[in-house]
Order: sequence, then C-alpha cells, then structure tokens
Amino acid sequence: MNRAADIKIRIRIITAVLLFCLLLFCAPAAADYVISEFCADGYASGDGDEYFVLDGTGDLAEWSVTDGEGTVSFPHASGACIVALNAADYYAVHGTYPDYEIKSSLDFIPKVSVSGKFQMANDGDDLTLLHNGKAVQKVSWPEDVSKGSGVVHIYKDGVWDSRVMKIGQTRLTPATYSADKVTLFVSPDCTYDVLLGVITDAKSSLDITMYEFTHPDIAKALADAASRGVSVRLFMEGGPVGGISNAEKGTLDYLQRAGVAVYTIESTPDLPARYRFVHAKYLIADSYVTVVLSENFKESGIPRSGESGNRGWGAAVYDADVAEYFSSVFTADLAGYDVYERSAETYTIPNYSGGEKTSPVFEPVTVYNVNVTPVFAPDTSYLIGDTLKNASSSVAIQQAYITKYPGLGEHPWLSLAIDAAKKGADVRVQLDGMYYNTEDDEDNDELAADMNRMGMSNLRAQVISDRDGILKVHNKGMIVDGRYVLISSINWNYNSANNNREAALILDSPEAAAYYTKVFDYDWDKYVLDNPASYALGFDVRFLIGALIILAGIGFVIFRKVRK
Repeated sequence: MNRAADIKIRIRIITAVLLFCLLLFCAPAAADYVISEFCADGYASGDGDEYFVLDGTGDLAEWSVTDGEGTVSFPHASGACIVALNAADYYAVHGTYPDYEIKSSLDFIPKVSVSGKFQMANDGDDLTLLHNGKAVQKVSWPEDVSKGSGVVHIYKDGVWDSRVMKIGQTRLTPATYSADKVTLFVSPDCTYDVLLGVITDAKSSLDITMYEFTHPDIAKALADAASRGVSVRLFMEGGPVGGISNAEKGTLDYLQRAGVAVYTIESTPDLPARYRFVHAKYLIADSYVTVVLSENFKESGIPRSGESGNRGWGAAVYDADVAEYFSSVFTADLAGYDVYERSAETYTIPNYSGGEKTSPVFEPVTVYNVNVTPVFAPDTSYLIGDTLKNASSSVAIQQAYITKYPGLGEHPWLSLAIDAAKKGADVRVQLDGMYYNTEDDEDNDELAADMNRMGMSNLRAQVISDRDGILKVHNKGMIVDGRYVLISSINWNYNSANNNREAALILDSPEAAAYYTKVFDYDWDKYVLDNPASYALGFDVRFLIGALIILAGIGFVIFRKVRK
C-alpha cells in the first residue's frame, strides 16, 4: 500500500470516529418513559377516579398504554403526566386535576385518544407501556401487585409497592436533624409535668394529633392557652376502637367552647378514610418544640406526679427543623378529604379521678445536640426495621404486645431482633401482662415462653404484671446498641406499621439510651430502686444509708468501750 492510500484510510478512520463521537455526545437523549404509578380500583362511582402516571421525557406521541382491550395514545407533548378515567371524579377524591382524561367530563382537561375500551378491571388486569408499538413495560394484578379498593401502586427503583399506599396518603422521605436539646421523660413518673410545662409555656401555637383524649387537666391547660391568644388545633381519630366515649365527647366539647379548633378523621360509606386509625400522639408548640409520646391524653397514660399509671416513654425535642417536619405532616393530614370540623355537643368534661398514690422513680433528663429522625407510619415505619438490622451488641424492646404479620410466621421486627441475638447481641423483650394480652392461646405469655425456649442465654423475654405503680405496659419503644432509642406510638402489629397514621422518633444519643435503659432495667428487675436519688446517682442510696447506719452503730460501740 502506497503512502497516499494509507493517509486516505487514516483520514477515513479519524472522520468516522469523530462522527461517532458527535452523534454520541450531541444527539438528544433517548426518550424513556415508565408507568410509575396507577390505581385501578378507586373510590368514585364506576371507578371514575382510576388513573395511571407516566414519568419520563421525550415526545409522548411515540408512547401508548394498553390494558389488552383498549389503547391510550397521546398528543405531541413531553414530561410526566397523570391520566385519569374521569377528571371530575379524580378531582372529587384527590383535590387536584389530572393532566389528561379518558372520558370527557371537564372541558379544560385535555383528552387522550382511545381505541377500543380502556378501563382497568379491579380484580385482575394488566397495563402495558408501548414505545412505537413495542412493549417496554408490563404490570399485572394480582400477579405483580395486590388488588384492593383505594390501593395506589408505585414503581420505584425497579420495584413495585415497597410500601402499602392508599389514596390521599402522604409520601414522606426520611430526614435526620441535629436537635438543640431533647427532654426525656417516662410515664407514670414525670410525663405530666413535662407536657403541662410545654403547654403552659406556649406563646403562639399548639398543634396536636391524638388518638384518645379524656384528660381534664390537659384540656384545661389547652383552654387556658387558647384564652391567652394561642392558636390551638386538635386533630383526632373519629372512630377509635369502641367508639368515642362520653368522657371524650365532654372533653372535646369543653375545648371547643374554649376556642380550640377540633377536627376528626372519619370514613363515610362511599369514601374510606386514608388511614385505618390515626393513632399518632404528638404535639407541636410555637413551631419549635415537638413532643412525641406512646401515651394518649388520658389519666392512665399521663397521671399526675406521684400517681400510678401506664408505663410509657416520651421525648420533647427543641428544634425548629424537627418541628417543621412534624408541622408539614400535620398540615397534610388536616387537609385530607376525610377530615371534618367537629360539631360541638353538650357533654360535660369529666372530673379528674386520680390514681393510686406511688413514689415516682424517674425524673426528666435533658440532653443536648441529639440526632433526631422523625418516623411516620405508614410512610417511613421501615426505619425501625433498618435500625434493628444493624444491631450488633444489644437490643431492649418494651411493647404492649407483639403479633404476627399475616402470612408470616413472626413479626418481621421481632425476627430481626432474634437474628441479632443469633449473631451475639444481648436481646431482651418486655411485654404487657394485662389479662387481655395474656388470656388467649397465642399472645404475650406464649410469645415470651417461645422466645425463652429457644435456649439462647442472650435472648430473654418477660411479661410484666407486678411492677409497683405501673398499671400496664403501654409503651412501644426500644433501645439498640446503647445508642439508638425509639419513642413511638407504633404497636408491633401489621396495621399499625402499614395502615395507621403513627408518629415516632429515633434518637441517636448514648445519653438518651442510658436514661431509657435505666427505666427498662427497673421494669425488668428493679435494678434501680424506687427513689429518684438512686436514679440520679446510679445506685440505690438505701444501701449507702444502711452502711452509714451500721458504721455509726459500730462507731458508737467503739466509743462506749473507749469511754469505759
């Protein structure tokens, strides 16, 4: 080959490489749409609110969606879009409009083109996404996702339905904040004083979400706050187990007469509530203080200091970012289609009855610069499992009860705790011993016995029924590796984590872990005996007092002998 021919070949190769690079780096990115969400079984009559969502970029005209009987095609447009069967029905349920509708209901909503009959069947169907007529994605139910009224299916990171989702529920993402300070407290010992202090100190606003409310002292403190100009809003479960008692009706009537705005979440025959129960228990004061508890606003959960009551844990977080996170959830929950301003009645607020007198053991303790992670069920309840997955040295769990998940042999979080024990961690589980948690064939006492029969010295379970001053264990907390503490309203059953609105905190703080471990140890075997001085010093001062008495006696005897 002569030199001229060789140069021509080299030029052609270089030209081809340059052209390839130009096409690679300068050509527009390929369109890439995906069915990211759909609801096949809505709440509107005839499922008019059923919808699907396409997420991606590029010319929508190249894409279509079929259910096997009909095909939806799009005009020349770009970007993510919501396509509803009927825009008016979609708006009635969701409170927002879709980008397109299939059936004509509103003139200002664009229509898609439809060939055949497109409507998703509730019990079983499929959706297929086509690009220029070629299938690129398919989802079928009940094969790929479960069917159910109001169930929203979400595709994220290549997975369908990583959580249970219903129409109108929030879609929170995890966040961790460094809080200025956190005050730790427990029931029955000192919750009352901390909570009443926060309410009394409020200057501008108090927003509260609560499952049950019959505590007259707390009601009167909130009424006092309203009278001095504090905006007080209360969001309540409208259909608790057993219904709303006359005592609660009287409490809520009293609050409304005092100027407190009371809202309830309720289902109707045509429109189920977004959550099975609003079971959360939290308060936000002045957009700065957030109080999260395991206890309802009831005398048994928050007794006056020196009275018996439930064992529960709580924490007051002093941090604007944490308060803002909780406030955003409160606002979203209050804006739901299933929330109603309560109609006041004429019931009377109950009198405070008072519990059995007892000696408080634990006082509040304030710790500083604590990493705080808010947890809300059903959105981020998985964070509890994630914390247990990483347990390495110790796990202490205190729960009212633990039940199995449907279709599983155990509660998944308990299984993770047992796995931690198998890897060498010291795991202790405390459960309530009240009759309704022990009278059946498969409840707390059987669960504790099964765990103890596993034969691991580092895995122990206990049913608590005889602790002085403690009526029952109503707590939903845990301590992991002497560092992480869960303060929570989330019971360890399926619905609480997956279908209820619940609230919790994960505190990353060895100091907080030490505080609640003291409480846990006391409940386990009264390691810290019943006086606050013992807790503060870390040992039972009565041993010291006894020793001093003995030494004094010996000294007196020696003194008498010397005198003789």
